[in-house]
Parts: sequence; structure tokens; C-alpha cells
Amino acid sequence: MDESTHQNPKRIKDSSERRWEDLPVNCLVAIFSRLGLDDMTLSIPFVCKFWHEASLDPTCWKVLDFRVNNPSPGSSFGERFKHEYHVNNYTFRGFLKFVANRSHRLATKMILPVGRLPISDMAYICKECPMLKITWQPECDSNFIRKFILMLHETMLRSNR
Repeated sequence: MDESTHQNPKRIKDSSERRWEDLPVNCLVAIFSRLGLDDMTLSIPFVCKFWHEASLDPTCWKVLDFRVNNPSPGSSFGERFKHEYHVNNYTFRGFLKFVANRSHRLATKMILPVGRLPISDMAYICKECPMLKITWQPECDSNFIRKFILMLHETMLRSNR
């Protein structure tokens, strides 16, 4: 037995065994960037320290796809998020802040199911992530939607003064 095997009995296993820690971070980031928000927030960061650190790369957060999970308060996603991150009050705006911070404000695409979201939350994410294009399913013109949301929000702010 060589000295390194003698010192650590766990090394007796097959030397061809690969560990996630041996994988270059950019490979993990490439994989993670294809996952949905539910996996990126509720699964990946809790696997191990190495995966958590890789999940913090802004590239993983460029596309914010809300079609799969329902991030509204009271949803199963919202309840799991509260539990995993030990927060007392979960709001959609708070979740938008979370993903904007994780993306380092570099998110480029947000995909939403057809539905109603508060215009103030939409304006918030547009301001936080200036390169963000918003699309709904079915597809709409994302530049038009972004401009409309910001214009409507400014109009609402002025009328409330």
C-alpha cells in the first residue's frame, strides 16, 4: 500500500472514481444555467458546498423562467423557499430581489406564463436588470413589453403624487 492510501482508508476505492469537486466549475455552471428556478433555489445550493459556490455564478441566473413553478406567496414553492432560507415572510418582490442579486443584475431573459403580476414588481425587475427582456407564453414582443411596463409604472407613480 502506498503512503497516501495508508493514511486515508477511504482512498482504497477504485482510483478511477470521479468526484464532483474534480469537475471544472465552468462545466457545472454550464449545466446549472440550463436548470429552472426551482432547482437553482431549492435543490442545487443544498447538495454540497462545491455546488452551492458554483450556483452563485451569475451565468446560472441569466434566464429566469417562471413557467414551471408558481412563485406566489402561499404556493408550495413559496413555502419551501421560506423553509430552506429561514425567512418568515415570503413575497414575490422579495424573490425577485433574490434572483436579481444572484444574477448580479445581469439577467437577460424572464419568461412568464400568461397571467397577472403586479406592475410594480415587473417595473422593479426591469430597473434592477437593465438587459432583461420579458416574454410571456405565448410569445410577445419583449422590447415592447419592457417599455410598456416601465412607462406604465412611471405614469402610475406620477399620478400617485
